[in-house]
Amino acid sequence: MITEEEQLKEMRIEILENVEDTSKDEVFKIKLKRAKFRYLRLVYPYRYRTMEELPDDCAKDWQTKCAIELYNLSGDENLTSYSENGLSETYARAGISQDLLNELPPPEAGVPS
Repeated sequence: MITEEEQLKEMRIEILENVEDTSKDEVFKIKLKRAKFRYLRLVYPYRYRTMEELPDDCAKDWQTKCAIELYNLSGDENLTSYSENGLSETYARAGISQDLLNELPPPEAGVPS
């Protein structure tokens, strides 16, 4: 299973371009936590409140990519549309990009409890 330390290293490389720089680790941990709960809410809509961990490494990999995206959005997580000089950004469900949402497995069916 992918560990939190491995996720933090990947985030340091992607964001800070320095695997040794631990200065943002606390912020990265917050983003990882938020990404985990987004995954659980989107994939397990009827039982995410009873789940504490992600099911596998694929989910952990998605969590890391989501955390990086959340960090790079830096407060614009609820952005629904933005356009300037030919640049256009839109975030639909969960405040993350459609490309990232497309990587999720289909939501688990169930009955609200």
